[in-house]
This record gives sequence, C-alpha cells and structure tokens, in this order.
Amino acid sequence: GCICTINKRVILNEMCMIILKVFRSKNKLVYFSLAKKYNTTPWYVYKLAHGKRVRITGVTHEILNELRDLNIIENIRV
Repeated sequence: GCICTINKRVILNEMCMIILKVFRSKNKLVYFSLAKKYNTTPWYVYKLAHGKRVRITGVTHEILNELRDLNIIENIRV
C-alpha cells in the first residue's frame, strides 16, 4: 500500500490509544473540565499532562499551570 495509508493507520492507532487512556485515567474529569474551560479537547490536555508532543496554542501555558496547581504534573518544561 501507499505510505500515506500506513501513516494514517499509525496516527489513528495512536489517537485511539490516547482516547482509551483518557477514559481509563483517574484524572479524566480534570481533563474534560479543563478542555471545556479552555475550548480544547480532553486528549490535548491529557497529552500535555503526560509530556507528549502537542501544538503550542495561546492557552497551553494556562492549562499546564492548572495541571501543576492540581498536582497532576510536577513542573513545566517547554
């Protein structure tokens, strides 16, 4: 198959894994409430909390600060 098809499958698999991890997480309510507050997705908040690569937006630092204040993350590295 085409390399594009393979890459799409890999991305979809990664997204599915993150969605499952969000729903299994003890912090899922935090992820959902922060996502709603900052008009983003719970998966984005989860990825921030777990040090995954994300696109930096105007609210990224605010979300990170709240995660730190809630003792979900220890420190912030950008």
